[in-house]
Amino acid sequence: MAYRALVTGAAGSIGVVVVDELVGRGFEVDAWDIAEPPARSGVTATEVDLRRPVPLGLVRPYRLVIHLASVTENRDDRSSLLDHLSSLSMTAHLLDSLAEQVPGAVVTTSSQLVYKTGQQHPAEENRMAATTGFAAAKIASEAFLEAFGNRSQVPTAVFRLANIIGPTTRRGVVHDFVRRAGEAAAGRTVRITGAAQHRRSFLNLVDCATAVIELADALPGSAPGHQVFNVANFDSVSIAELADIIATATGTPFEVETRGERLAWRGDPGTVLPATARLAATGWRPRSTSREAVHQAAEGMWASRARR
Repeated sequence: MAYRALVTGAAGSIGVVVVDELVGRGFEVDAWDIAEPPARSGVTATEVDLRRPVPLGLVRPYRLVIHLASVTENRDDRSSLLDHLSSLSMTAHLLDSLAEQVPGAVVTTSSQLVYKTGQQHPAEENRMAATTGFAAAKIASEAFLEAFGNRSQVPTAVFRLANIIGPTTRRGVVHDFVRRAGEAAAGRTVRITGAAQHRRSFLNLVDCATAVIELADALPGSAPGHQVFNVANFDSVSIAELADIIATATGTPFEVETRGERLAWRGDPGTVLPATARLAATGWRPRSTSREAVHQAAEGMWASRARR
């Protein structure tokens, strides 16, 4: 008999890939989202608003529950604390709905943005800091999941995502650079100012999905406990290299300021590369480098612009 998994936030860019990967591994999947996820073979797609209690009868016995649903806007100037409180309510409503039919394991995605600012290589045990409403909601959701695991005696895990990108990504530096290339007049150069030596780790959507699934699928049957993993690529590219990759993908010339220490944009944290030793120790490996992930995402975003 095939195992069954529940994925919340299943219509999101990560959720769609996670569902596809689970089906490819032989799972039957319940896919929940506030916008009804795409229906396909092996998937039961249901429109579920987790800001409200889950209707009785929707929950079934699951080997895995992968909780992705949340408010994804991480900038305080574009969201309110009330917006992020709804993320926490999504987590609470989901976990309460699982109380009667406890699954084999429950995992959720969090963010590298929960860490105290200014750290170059934050590890999972580093101190967290609620510097934004987004970070506060992620920290609280992590705590709620750990409390559920303690109460229900099932293994739980949190995956703190770094820069996850793909053709459907609609925010972040790669999307911003592609957008600027699209807005530039033919033959005009896009100028990037600020400290271009800072580095980022980029992980593509498929690699992110496989990390989440493989780490989650190792939990059922293990001793109850709570684990935290940074999920990021094992290498990185600089802002200058990123601009060069996107110039190649779009055919738009970029000029990058090679001197200066001013950060490239408001809120830019500089170089922050999450420690990945704990992730590497599981045996999981990404299939694409950061450079390959950026190039694939930029090509997809550029092609998407051309079709509009």
